[in-house]
Amino acid sequence: MDGTAEVGGEKVFVLHLIQARDPDLVGRPFFAAYDEDATWFSDLKPAFGASRFLPGLDAG
Repeated sequence: MDGTAEVGGEKVFVLHLIQARDPDLVGRPFFAAYDEDATWFSDLKPAFGASRFLPGLDAG
Protein backbone atom coordinates (compact mmCIF):
# COMPACT_ATOMS: atom_id res chain seq x y z
CA MET A 1 0.00 0.00 0.00
CA ASP A 2 1.37 3.34 -1.05
CA GLY A 3 -1.16 5.51 0.76
CA THR A 4 -4.39 7.33 0.04
CA ALA A 5 -5.35 9.86 -2.61
CA GLU A 6 -8.37 11.65 -3.97
CA VAL A 7 -9.02 10.86 -7.62
CA GLY A 8 -12.01 12.35 -9.39
CA GLY A 9 -13.51 13.34 -6.04
CA GLU A 10 -13.27 9.79 -4.66
CA LYS A 11 -10.95 8.91 -1.75
CA VAL A 12 -9.01 5.75 -2.62
CA PHE A 13 -6.20 3.55 -1.42
CA VAL A 14 -3.24 3.55 -3.82
CA LEU A 15 -1.55 0.15 -4.05
CA HIS A 16 0.99 -1.69 -6.16
CA LEU A 17 2.19 -5.28 -6.30
CA ILE A 18 5.72 -6.09 -5.23
CA GLN A 19 5.32 -9.71 -6.33
CA ALA A 20 2.90 -11.52 -8.66
CA ARG A 21 2.61 -14.70 -10.70
CA ASP A 22 2.28 -12.47 -13.76
CA PRO A 23 5.44 -10.33 -13.90
CA ASP A 24 3.60 -7.68 -15.95
CA LEU A 25 1.54 -6.83 -12.83
CA VAL A 26 4.58 -6.12 -10.62
CA GLY A 27 4.91 -2.43 -9.82
CA ARG A 28 1.72 -1.47 -11.65
CA PRO A 29 -0.41 0.88 -9.54
CA PHE A 30 -4.06 0.15 -8.82
CA PHE A 31 -6.78 1.65 -6.65
CA ALA A 32 -9.17 0.36 -4.01
CA ALA A 33 -12.21 2.17 -2.68
CA TYR A 34 -11.33 3.81 0.64
CA ASP A 35 -12.67 1.83 3.61
CA GLU A 36 -11.52 2.89 7.07
CA ASP A 37 -12.63 -0.49 8.46
CA ALA A 38 -10.57 -2.59 6.03
CA THR A 39 -7.79 -4.54 7.71
CA TRP A 40 -6.71 -6.93 4.95
CA PHE A 41 -6.56 -6.96 1.15
CA SER A 42 -9.61 -9.23 0.97
CA ASP A 43 -11.63 -6.48 2.70
CA LEU A 44 -11.01 -4.07 -0.19
CA LYS A 45 -13.14 -3.44 -3.26
CA PRO A 46 -11.95 -2.00 -6.57
CA ALA A 47 -12.35 1.78 -6.84
CA PHE A 48 -14.50 3.67 -9.34
CA GLY A 49 -17.13 0.92 -9.57
CA ALA A 50 -14.75 -1.47 -11.33
CA SER A 51 -15.42 -5.20 -11.06
CA ARG A 52 -11.68 -6.08 -10.77
CA PHE A 53 -8.52 -4.45 -9.50
CA LEU A 54 -6.33 -5.48 -12.46
CA PRO A 55 -6.69 -8.16 -15.11
CA GLY A 56 -5.53 -11.37 -13.44
CA LEU A 57 -5.78 -9.99 -9.92
CA ASP A 58 -8.76 -10.52 -7.63
CA ALA A 59 -9.15 -9.96 -3.88
CA GLY A 60 -9.43 -13.01 -1.70
